[in-house]
Amino acid sequence: MAVVEGENIDIGFSGKRCIHSRNCVLGDPRVFVPNAPGQWIHPEAASVEKIVALAEACPSGAITYVRKDGGPQEQPPVVNIVRIRENGPLAIHAEIVLAAKRFTAPRSAAAAPRKTSRSAMAATPNRASPPPASRR
Repeated sequence: MAVVEGENIDIGFSGKRCIHSRNCVLGDPRVFVPNAPGQWIHPEAASVEKIVALAEACPSGAITYVRKDGGPQEQPPVVNIVRIRENGPLAIHAEIVLAAKRFTAPRSAAAAPRKTSRSAMAATPNRASPPPASRR
């Protein structure tokens, strides 16, 4: 993960996690400069609050931040969120406890692509539904 240090906020970027949704460059092209040679992240180009909002809107969690202004750092959500993206992966925003170790999935954790297409899912009966009344 690359970290660009600013006076009031540090911005982290993980190219491995990025799904190229372009939320960052469309959100503020002065902070996240597309197709720039060299440095393309500029923490001083916007307010800390704006950068926090951009980072938290990143669907993959590729953009992270560490505030230096005394403001709140990113926290896990109150309610765990899992979103299924078309043809996978899963986007997870949660605090996860596994074998007594605590992990925080900021906004996304990649999973293996689903092998079922949306049209096949529509044709598949809901496995959680009760059996038909005639099968008591």
